[in-house]
Amino acid sequence: CRGVTDAQGLLFCEQKPPSEGNLIVQASLSDEAAGIAVAHRDVWVPGARPWWFDVQDHDRIDLLQEKRHYETGESARFQVRMPFQEATALVTIEREGILDAFVVALSGREPVIEVPVREDFAPNMFISVLAVRGRIGGRQPTALVDLGKPSFKLGLAEVRVGWRRHKLTVKVTADRTTYRVRDKALVRVAVRTDDGLVPPVESEVAVAAVDEGLLELLPNASWHLLDAMMGRRRYWVHTATAQLEVVGKRHYGLKALPQGGGGGKQPTRELFDTLLFWKGRVPLDANGEATLEIPLNDSLTSFRIAAVATGGVELFGTGSTAIRSTQDLMVLSGIPPLVREGDHFRAEFTLRNTTDRAMDVQVKARVDGLPIALAPLALSLSPGQSEVIGWEVVVPAGVQALRYEVEARESGGAIDRLHVAQEVQPVVPIRTFQAVISQWQQEITHPVQRPADALPDRGGVQLLVRSSIVEGLDAVRNRMRHYPYTCLEQQISRAVVLRDQGQWQQ
Repeated sequence: CRGVTDAQGLLFCEQKPPSEGNLIVQASLSDEAAGIAVAHRDVWVPGARPWWFDVQDHDRIDLLQEKRHYETGESARFQVRMPFQEATALVTIEREGILDAFVVALSGREPVIEVPVREDFAPNMFISVLAVRGRIGGRQPTALVDLGKPSFKLGLAEVRVGWRRHKLTVKVTADRTTYRVRDKALVRVAVRTDDGLVPPVESEVAVAAVDEGLLELLPNASWHLLDAMMGRRRYWVHTATAQLEVVGKRHYGLKALPQGGGGGKQPTRELFDTLLFWKGRVPLDANGEATLEIPLNDSLTSFRIAAVATGGVELFGTGSTAIRSTQDLMVLSGIPPLVREGDHFRAEFTLRNTTDRAMDVQVKARVDGLPIALAPLALSLSPGQSEVIGWEVVVPAGVQALRYEVEARESGGAIDRLHVAQEVQPVVPIRTFQAVISQWQQEITHPVQRPADALPDRGGVQLLVRSSIVEGLDAVRNRMRHYPYTCLEQQISRAVVLRDQGQWQQ
């Protein structure tokens, strides 16, 4: 079939399959800008003929579940992708042992098994299928090969059980999808049970707004509270069989082969915290809803607003939405966060015009810590254009940081001002060559000599006077306050360091 995608980029196509079995569905997309893109995927179409699945050089098969979640009383259906016309299957329900087992006959015309779901299968269970095919008649063994010998395949799949009654559906919506920097986003959180009812009284949500750039580095799995509270239990079953004594040893493939299944007044932008908002307890009203205001910072990015809901002691759920902050003219930093004294580099910034009109932009910059001023720049930006600008910078000695303030102003009124800091490290760090500790009872004389290769205006002699040798050990005391060990000698050490008379007497 052919067609044109809708406003969401979707095209729905219905057509009768030309054949049965394993088919490859391919879609090609063409437009004026990107050219042609092609994607495909495999689908299985059942029919009247026997089902046949590819055979591999190992003893694993895929065991595909009809769905991943089941409730008590339902029947879990699994497709056994065995390469046999007929087989006898040992089906076991496993999890930290064998929960149940039965034997079924499988036909290549419909290799499907059904497992009644019991209450004790929660929160998850593993279904194991050992499909055994006997010797095939009419295939006589030779001195080199036995094509008719018995064979077996093993498949394993996991399903979740009984999660529905503990699940909360959380919907997070914002009043807009796009904001200006330092705007306030009005966010509404609606919570319902899986049956669409209002959650229990005193239900709460925890709300967080995080820069999505941070989540690209490492997704936050702690938001999935239902997964944690249900406590999915481990497999803890080792399967062994004596079939090889009959079938004969063979190559199993790679050891790491996975088991089958599972299938102006313009503010200077300087607030760039990745955690935008956090509130651990937000009570829900009688309708299971909550509204809160989230202030945005200066980042021109997208934020993920997540809400984790709890209702009583057995209802949990998670929902999220995304918002974006933008403005007509943007200044984006490209300077390295760390440099050394004497480094010579180009301090680069990106100017971006997000509007559908051209801009003539004037750029001014100053850097606290540089002895010379940076020259102003002028450039034109087409609609939607980005341009990289920069200045040559030599890092001076004796500064700890360079603080940049870059202002881009357009004649039409658009403006952006950015403030970023750059840490400066010395090329040769200050090191301690000698340290002496003495008890001061009278005049002390100690010879001091400057190292021959010492740099000018660096280092020196530091003199500290304490009334006691244990003064200035705050870090040690803090460590001992949180000392985790509880044996007698460790507790005595803790009491001595902290001078804790009460603990010493205990």
